[in-house]
Formats: sequence, C-alpha cells, structure tokens
Amino acid sequence: MVMATNNKTNKPTAKAPAKRKPGPPKGKTNNPNGRPKGSKNKVHYDVKKAIAERVCTPEYVNGIFEDISLVFDSDKRAKLKIELVKLFVPRPMNDEEQKDKDIKSAIWEKLSGENGNED
Repeated sequence: MVMATNNKTNKPTAKAPAKRKPGPPKGKTNNPNGRPKGSKNKVHYDVKKAIAERVCTPEYVNGIFEDISLVFDSDKRAKLKIELVKLFVPRPMNDEEQKDKDIKSAIWEKLSGENGNED
C-alpha cells in the first residue's frame, strides 16, 4: 500500500491500490498460438455437411418443385421458384468483382507456375 499524507492533519493515510482487470494484460493472451488460420468450426462444418447430403439429392429437389407446383396462386408460385433458383445459381459479378477475380487468378497463376495456355 502506498502511504499519502492528509493535507489538513499531516497524518499519513492509506491509499487503496489501483484496481486491475482480471486476466492477462492488454495485448497478451492465455493462448499465444491461437486457433490456426483456416481451421474449421467442427460442429458448424458437420451440420452443414449433413444438411448438404440431405438437400443435394434429386429426390429432395424434385419434392421441392412438386410442393411449389401445389401452390395455387401463380404469382406466389413464380416468386418461390425465383427464390429457390437464387439459392443455387450464383448472381453475376459486377465489374469491380470481376476485376478483383481476374487479379487474384493472375496472381495465383504466377505463384503456382501455371500457364493459362494449355496445349
């Protein structure tokens, strides 16, 4: 404890120590190596894999289209089909995204030693 003096009586008074947050100091961690970059969340990966195995079968997809065909209102039926297609067909890239993809592809080809010319 640090001792300080009271200005009125000039008697020493005890000063409380500064409160410190629990845990390691800022910038430090209890797990210095951390989670490896690119590692998968195991549970999340397993759930996605199980859903994909179930959903990506011709029977399941045909069942969805059969269910949609049972919708009476043609506008709702069309909207459902459009939303379903959006899940499986990627949207077109805008100019910026296409340029970015081209740059990444060129860099990858340079780094990997691949040539775009195949004979």
